[in-house]
Amino acid sequence: MAVGARGDRLAKIIGLGVFVAGLVVIGWVLWLALRLFEDPDLGAHAVGAGANPATLSAIGVGFGRLLIRIALLFLGSLCGWFIAGRGVGMYLAGRADIPVAGAVRSNLADEER
Repeated sequence: MAVGARGDRLAKIIGLGVFVAGLVVIGWVLWLALRLFEDPDLGAHAVGAGANPATLSAIGVGFGRLLIRIALLFLGSLCGWFIAGRGVGMYLAGRADIPVAGAVRSNLADEER
């Protein structure tokens, strides 16, 4: 087995591993989103709990927390997407028959003749 073939196989394995890690991150974010939205009140029960009436400031703080949670879910899904995309790029870099976007071809001048 040639050294280049072994490196290509290793690049494919690492690329697939990184891709699966990205999918795991996306799945984790979706699970967190499901847990967040299983609560029909979206955390509003803590605002006016007990004998304390719901004030405008308490409602605003609860709404702000909800928006921060949604923003963190969005950022988490973007991170998973970027990780999975990087894994696909690493996998394709290990394949000799598929050109990788952005790669510089050394035989470009030979092809133009």
